[in-house]
Amino acid sequence: MYCPQFEREFYDRVYAAHLARPDHELVVNRVVLLDQMDNPAAPAYERRRLYRAALDSLLAEPLEGRSVLDYGCGPGDWGVLLATEGASVTLLDLSPVAIELGLRRARASGVADRVRGVARDASDLGCFADGEFDLVFACASLHHTLKYPAAFAELVRVIRPGGKLVLAETLGNNPLLNAARRWRARLEREPVEQGEGIVLSDAEIDLLRRHFRQVEIVPMNLLAMAKRLFRGRFTLPWVRRLLGGLEQADAWLLAWRPELKRYCGEVVITAVK
Repeated sequence: MYCPQFEREFYDRVYAAHLARPDHELVVNRVVLLDQMDNPAAPAYERRRLYRAALDSLLAEPLEGRSVLDYGCGPGDWGVLLATEGASVTLLDLSPVAIELGLRRARASGVADRVRGVARDASDLGCFADGEFDLVFACASLHHTLKYPAAFAELVRVIRPGGKLVLAETLGNNPLLNAARRWRARLEREPVEQGEGIVLSDAEIDLLRRHFRQVEIVPMNLLAMAKRLFRGRFTLPWVRRLLGGLEQADAWLLAWRPELKRYCGEVVITAVK
């Protein structure tokens, strides 16, 4: 059973470890993020295709002066990135330590004047007005909040009419991938508070379509989801060659049989209210 208190305490411990990092390691901007995506030794490398697609969607329109919510901000890197692009950003997370980390990252990146932080349960966003945000971005975080009552309704409420929601998430339509996720979670004794037991599926996408007038879906990584088996080994040339081959195979397979896209393991969703 999920409990906000236990989840908060779990992520407080996770993010507390980052507070010991020096300021120069916390700086984030477009150049830093792209470098991390291209660095096989960086954690972002595994999700580089997902992150690039998300970044393209976020930068499709000028961000200068836009009101942005980084929903479930975690370490705050994406929200601070958007602030460096000119947006006025609110970091939202259940974990107060995540907010502390995000605000420190904003100071290190020179955008403290454009970033504020709110530690709050996503099922109660009463501190925000209706339609307060032009853009909401959630990176691997919506699956953490959907399990709580009223969280989705609150998310929709705070986006202005005509505003945009961008999601970068795992996709749960593939029973083989779902079984592999459950097996990995048991093998690694993953805490339930980590929230990986819930992933987006067609049911959640249908829910988005009922509340947003336009929903664009970009699924990716079918065979290439085998990358999870090589986590921590992307510095090996043969692993990168294998992953590149799987990505090329996906491009051919999904062009030939586009109906297979719903079974991909990751997705970027852009919804307009």
